[in-house]
Amino acid sequence: MLITIVAIDEEKGIGKNGQLPWHIREDLQLFKQNTLHHSILMGQTTYDHMPRKLRDRHTYVCSIDPEYQITDDPEAEVIHDLEAFLKQHQDDEEEVFVCGGASIYRQSYPYCKKAYISFVKGTHDVDTYFDAFNMDDWIIEKEVEYEQFIYREMRRRKRRLNKARLGRRGARI
Repeated sequence: MLITIVAIDEEKGIGKNGQLPWHIREDLQLFKQNTLHHSILMGQTTYDHMPRKLRDRHTYVCSIDPEYQITDDPEAEVIHDLEAFLKQHQDDEEEVFVCGGASIYRQSYPYCKKAYISFVKGTHDVDTYFDAFNMDDWIIEKEVEYEQFIYREMRRRKRRLNKARLGRRGARI
């Protein structure tokens, strides 16, 4: 199962120059708690901008560069076909946490069945946004308020059929 995990500000901002625009200890602890001993998926830029590699997580790094390799991290694996990866893992029992950046979030959004989001209070100086996110797509299952953010665990709302597009027996027309 694919799970989005992200911190966003009130205008859906998520990053500045490849980095988090804030340092919130509780949010980082939640990220570690949720992803430890699980697989994580991120783009090459996000991976390359991390100050240190994340231990005890299998890291899938998506790159469009066919020559891109990771030689210094035995827990990292490069993938080049993101859509195939998303289709393959969308219904897995294993949880794979989608960790960014913006393009990876955008492309994986329709495949994620859960979202763990820290809603950071206020707006920040950002240049990257989680523009695919729509709160109407989710049902809140857990919510905890912290001083600097509100943490929510959510599951995807089942898609509703447009009754105007259905025939008498419920078949799509």
